[in-house]
Amino acid sequence: MSTQLTYRQNPPLQDLYRAFMTGFSDYIIPFQFDEQTFEDIFLVRDQNQPSRSIVAYDGETPVGVVLSGIAYLDSKWQTRCGGLAVAPHVRKLGVATELMQRFEAEAKGTRLLEVIQGNVAALSLYQRLGYKTTREILYFQAVSLETTANMTSEPIQTLFDEVYPAANHVPIWQRDVRLTQQAAELVKVVEGNRIGFLLYRDHVLLDVFGRAEEAEWLLRAAASRTPLHITLTSDRPEWVEAARRLGFVQDEITQFEMVKNA
Repeated sequence: MSTQLTYRQNPPLQDLYRAFMTGFSDYIIPFQFDEQTFEDIFLVRDQNQPSRSIVAYDGETPVGVVLSGIAYLDSKWQTRCGGLAVAPHVRKLGVATELMQRFEAEAKGTRLLEVIQGNVAALSLYQRLGYKTTREILYFQAVSLETTANMTSEPIQTLFDEVYPAANHVPIWQRDVRLTQQAAELVKVVEGNRIGFLLYRDHVLLDVFGRAEEAEWLLRAAASRTPLHITLTSDRPEWVEAARRLGFVQDEITQFEMVKNA
C-alpha cells in the first residue's frame, strides 16, 4: 500500500477538507462541519494557506493532510503547522512523518504547532522531530459577573499601533488578530487610574492586555459580557489564577504549544 501513496502541495480545497475529515474521524474532539465551515475556521480564521498545505493520497483518495501558514511577526518569520491528520487505514506507514518532513522543508523561521496533551502519538512524533513544549494553552468558560469599570469600544487600529507593541506577552497564533481576516472588537477598560484592554470576537475573549496585578479586575470586566469563552496560557500564571478565583470553568481539553527554532 505504501507504494500507492503520493503527496501534493497546494491541493484542491475539497481534497484538504476530505483529508482533514477522514484523518480526524476518530479524534479526541469530534469534528462535524461542512466544507464551508472548515474553510471559515481553518483557512480564514486560523490562516492556514492552501498553497503551503500538503495532502497525501492513496491512489486518488485523500488520506492525510498537514495544514500550514506563514507570517512575519515581531521581526521574524513564523511557520505554523495548523493541523496534521492521517486516515486510520494508512497509519503506521510513515505518512505523518513524511507530511511533517515536507512541511519542514517548506517552513521558514520558527516552526510552531499545538497538540492536545492526551495525544501521545502526536506528541511523540513532534518530539522526535525536535519540537519543544513552550507553554500550555488553557480554555475557560466565564461565569457572568458585574463590573463598575467604564468600558468603551476603541478603533481597531489602536490595537496595532499601541496595544500589541506594548504587550508583555506573546499571543497564540489562533487569537492573534494580526494573523486573521476575521473582525474583532477592542474595548478599553478604565476605573480610577487602572487601564486595560479586552479583545473580543463575538463571545470569545481573544486576548486581554494589562498589568498582571490587575488580572482579576480585567477578567471580571471581560465577564460582564456573557456567554464568554476565554483562552489563557501558562506563561501568564497570574491570569490563570485570577480566572480560577473568579469561578471560571476550565475545559477538560488542554493543549501544549510546541516550537522548533530554525
